[in-house]
Amino acid sequence: MGFEPAGYCTVVGYDKKLGPVAASMMNAAFIQATELDDYHSEAPLHAASIAIPSITAIADFLKHTDGKNNSSSAVSGRQAILAAIACFESGPRIGKAVHGADLLVNGWHCGAVYGTPAGALAAGKALGLSVDQLEDAVGIACTQACGLMSAQYGGMIKRVQHGFAARSGILGALLAHGGYEGIKQVLERPYGGFLTMFTKGNNKEEQFRELEVISKLGSFWHTYALRIKMYACCGLTHGAIEAIENLQALHSKRFENANLKLISKIRVELSHSSFAHCGWHPERSAITPTAAQMSAPFILATQFVHRKCLLAQFSDSNHNLDRDDIWDLVNKVECSHNPEFDQLNQTSGGHIWVEFEDGTSVDEKVSMPRGVKEPIANELILEKYRTLTAGIMPEDRVKEIEGIVLGLETISDISPLIDLLGKSVNSVFT
Repeated sequence: MGFEPAGYCTVVGYDKKLGPVAASMMNAAFIQATELDDYHSEAPLHAASIAIPSITAIADFLKHTDGKNNSSSAVSGRQAILAAIACFESGPRIGKAVHGADLLVNGWHCGAVYGTPAGALAAGKALGLSVDQLEDAVGIACTQACGLMSAQYGGMIKRVQHGFAARSGILGALLAHGGYEGIKQVLERPYGGFLTMFTKGNNKEEQFRELEVISKLGSFWHTYALRIKMYACCGLTHGAIEAIENLQALHSKRFENANLKLISKIRVELSHSSFAHCGWHPERSAITPTAAQMSAPFILATQFVHRKCLLAQFSDSNHNLDRDDIWDLVNKVECSHNPEFDQLNQTSGGHIWVEFEDGTSVDEKVSMPRGVKEPIANELILEKYRTLTAGIMPEDRVKEIEGIVLGLETISDISPLIDLLGKSVNSVFT
């Protein structure tokens, strides 16, 4: 970010600070880049990668601007939680109004599209905007929404597309805070409106479903429908990964690494969105970590060989992207679409068949993987946090961050947490 001037907003893991717009984009890219964040299985987006960077940047913004006026304004833990919920609730609701994963099927990076107004609401709530100002913020953010899913095939830009959503959202909120007016009724406008434009040509009987934005408002909480990833790859493949895990447990001898060469074919059935998004074969000579984490054949081969799909398995620094045993299996994977998995909450499901050279075969089906069938237990989330932070930051800092987050609703100022997050860390891609 050498082209961005220094600022006063924290960038996670780095001592350098940037302005609020750039910092929110950088932090969102950092969170989403690992593919270990949250996702929504009906209206796919990674809401936390938008909410958290927006809220922390606004907290730094308020601290900086109010400090100049010799006054004190802090974002409390309760305010931060409320702002996050505004993002967690609005993103999936707007997403469902445009048929959720249908955007993904049609080549849009859907979280970068309807994550944009969600980011504006997160930043706007943290800023304390009025209802009219929030509408302005959303209107400004929505006109910037975009995200092309062809980014998954290579390069680095996919990592930052949720960062674009956070950047557009916080820019909308800050402009509205300064009195700038945005598009009114931007979601429902029949000409040039958000719902209209992002559903053109989808051939649906009902082009968009505007009532999904307010459906069961106050009685059903999409915050509870957010899924926590246990594998560092596209969430739509997690059912298929879990199916392989089950096969490896049930047939441990057959799936020992020495016997993997006896596999003649691997067939996997996926949902429409998962097949369109992940059912493609990468080129060995052009494989990148991003492509590896988005390609079902590579992901499944990785699970067979390593028996886990975490950051290290998709890193090019330890030659995992160019292993002969993985590529031998990649070339044996055949992906297809099964409409059964297009049902509600089953878009992350998968059915695996493994055929062997002796003519035998085994299969396993997981319609709803962990985190979709039931929420990931709090203890497992804590274990995941501790595992991922071990080795990249001092143990006392890990514990301090954990303590603040677990008691977030009781603190009057989230600045100490932001300061801890801003301290340098070792690389997570090792």
